Amino acid sequence: RSTIDRKPRTGREQAKMHEARDLEEPLLRRRNVDNSERAPRILDRDGAFHQSRGKWSIERQSRGVRRTHQSPSRRCVPCNIWDPDWFHNLAYKPTLILMGILFFIYSTIVFFFAFVYLGVSKLGAPAQTDDGSIKHSFCGMDINNHMEALYFSLSTMTTIGYGVSDYYFGDCWTPLLLVLCQSCAAITFSAVAIGLLFQRISRGQKRSKTILFSDKAVACRVRGVSYLMFRVGELRRHHLIEASVRAYCLKHERIPVTDAALSHSNGRNIAEIETTHFVARHMQLLHPDETFGSHILMSLPQVIVHRLDEKSPLVPPQVWYDAEGKEHLPHTEHDDAFRFKPIETFILDRDAEVIVLLEGTDELTGSALQARHSYRLEDIAWDHYFAPCVFPATSRNATTDAELESRWSWFRRHGNCNAMGSTPACTVDFSKFHDIVQVAKDCNACAFVPDR
Repeated sequence: RSTIDRKPRTGREQAKMHEARDLEEPLLRRRNVDNSERAPRILDRDGAFHQSRGKWSIERQSRGVRRTHQSPSRRCVPCNIWDPDWFHNLAYKPTLILMGILFFIYSTIVFFFAFVYLGVSKLGAPAQTDDGSIKHSFCGMDINNHMEALYFSLSTMTTIGYGVSDYYFGDCWTPLLLVLCQSCAAITFSAVAIGLLFQRISRGQKRSKTILFSDKAVACRVRGVSYLMFRVGELRRHHLIEASVRAYCLKHERIPVTDAALSHSNGRNIAEIETTHFVARHMQLLHPDETFGSHILMSLPQVIVHRLDEKSPLVPPQVWYDAEGKEHLPHTEHDDAFRFKPIETFILDRDAEVIVLLEGTDELTGSALQARHSYRLEDIAWDHYFAPCVFPATSRNATTDAELESRWSWFRRHGNCNAMGSTPACTVDFSKFHDIVQVAKDCNACAFVPDR
């Protein structure tokens, strides 16, 4: 629960709260706006259990000026099927649309060569058959109508075999060259089609759906220092190789372009602000340590830790300006109700969003994948911590014998134990993966924060 919305218990705290609300009234009004009226997320969280589907809410536009002087600038689409990178444009199409395009191209090749075969066959001299009909035969191709031409083209495309009287075509060069061209087209099409379909079927985007991120990020103080944490886990028993985590903060940067010379009624200075939207800032991680490549072990759920200090893009500087140009000075109030207030106010004004990227390689297919997730101000639980979700197999803490036996039987059924049927060494309870608990205002120790 946010510290801004907590009710003070004494009259002195009530007065301080009202004073703080008067100073931050514009930002607090924005805080109370319904989520549907706020700006959409940069990275979606529309998947199951509030997980991200990895879709960026970014619209790309390109405006080019025509060469004629009469027409204004127009919008153009730079990425289309005719770009030089046509392979990747096709590979990123939805699977059903891609298969429809490939089937259309395949049918087009068959129909094109069918009409070519029929036209070549018509070049032969007409001859009267026994039943009195007239047919044309060039080099003994025996193609007299469109249906025979289509079957001949399809047989060439699929290498089924010919049903003509002379499949050497009277030792003529013309049918040989046509069959050779269609065979080359068939080989090229097969190679491209197999490559595209394989890329679509084995892409790492589907594999990343089994990477789980905690629904909430938590913030707490440990020995006087604030930390932001979130949890990641792997649902599959086949884990990623060389898994690593990166985090970025997307926010608006506001820079004063004039001196704060104007005075507000409450004594704060106002300056003209220049805003640069959606600037990406790297967030240094304390765990896993970035000096070792930020690698994590995905066999067990891991808690990712970011330190909220002066180097963090989520922490406001000593003096900063909001969207209205009002100057914000360092808070001198040290009460518990105001500890995270400057960070909350700064994140709200900058519309900051934390983007988490987890990358690795699938051990079976060898394909690289990237799982994405995002956290905004409403996704952060202040003064909270993650509840345990990993337990020793022999632990009896708050777990009955029936529950342990149920967990072990689940592991045996799903093949997570060895062939000897031994019990697992530990149990990951994903039903408690998203659970958080409230902690003290300042903890003395934390398992994921090193003592240094």
